[in-house]
Amino acid sequence: MSRWRGELEALSAALCFGLAPIFAKKGLMSGLDPFYGVAIAIGIALFVNICFVLLTNQGTRLMSIKQYGLFFAILAGLCNTVAILSYFGAMSLGKVALVVPITCIYPLFTLLTAYLFMRESEVINRYTVIGSFLIVFGVILLAI
Repeated sequence: MSRWRGELEALSAALCFGLAPIFAKKGLMSGLDPFYGVAIAIGIALFVNICFVLLTNQGTRLMSIKQYGLFFAILAGLCNTVAILSYFGAMSLGKVALVVPITCIYPLFTLLTAYLFMRESEVINRYTVIGSFLIVFGVILLAI
């Protein structure tokens, strides 16, 4: 099982990432304000994470977090917050079939920042670059 665990986790993430926009759009179509939608989504995520920490006894490891790691976790949290605010705003204004693919160009930004800041630990080859640009090209085709 452990051999395929990463792939199964990724598949689970893909499934949930695929379902979440439909649920978000349905809520927004019912008149839910995008900011309330974000607050509810983040609140549920916080609740589930707290339950996970408590049920798996991970709480004992919280005090061993290094400041360096905490700093980058905070930056990631800030980026995710801006992302979800923008996402819900876009979903309230646009069509889900167009908004979701546009948000999927993020590998281009990841590729660029990984190249600039993580050259030692990330392997960026021509296939990675070509794949990222194919994603962007696919989004452009959807938007036409």
